[in-house]
Parts: sequence; C-alpha cells; structure tokens
Amino acid sequence: MALSEIVEIHEIADLTEFSEDDRIRKKLLQSKGAVCEFVCYLPGQHTVLHKHPAQDEIFYVVQGTGLITFEDQDDLTVKAGSVVFVPAGTTHGISTNETDKLVVMFTKGPGVTGKAAKIFMQGE
Repeated sequence: MALSEIVEIHEIADLTEFSEDDRIRKKLLQSKGAVCEFVCYLPGQHTVLHKHPAQDEIFYVVQGTGLITFEDQDDLTVKAGSVVFVPAGTTHGISTNETDKLVVMFTKGPGVTGKAAKIFMQGE
C-alpha cells in the first residue's frame, strides 16, 4: 500500500469480512506518522504474541468481545468500544472468545520503521 498523502475515508462496516480459514486483516491507511489496520476474527481465532520494537499501538474494538494477552502482565478483556494503548516493545496478542466475532481496528505509530523510515525521511 502506498503512503496516504490525501484525506481518506473508509467504512469499516463495508470492509468487514470473515473467513473460516484464518482471521482477515486489512490495511486502511499508512503515512509516515501512523498506520491503521483492522482485523476480523471468528470465534476461536487469534493473533500470536508479538511486539513492535519502535511502534506504540492503540486498539479500538469495533465489534464483539475478546482478550488482549500480554507476556509480562495481566490479560485484558475487551468489548465493543474498548480502547487499549500498548507501548512499543510490549509483547501482546489478541484472541476471541468461543462465541463472538471480533473486529479490532488498530493504529501504530510511527507508520514506517527501520529501513523504510530512513528511505521516506530522505525523501522529505
């Protein structure tokens, strides 16, 4: 996906879709400052524990209920309307419960890191 350089609008309800095979993840937009995506989970699906060394992450639960799990702290139960901030370097994952679909939108910043960040910054 190219970097977003204009005002954009996306309707999550129109983009939401589910698959029995795996969670569905879609990128909404990306700039140098932030990347925004959303993930659709069917009951029992999850995202494995992982971390973003240089990006803070904010989760917004659009639909359903689930669990944000952490390696070194208590897990958080989330539901539609929950907002969760996860600082850079924090190991975390997401899972649904066994009955609800879960739709989570997340924003990470900065939007580009590593080699890509150096390339984009040189272009300024």
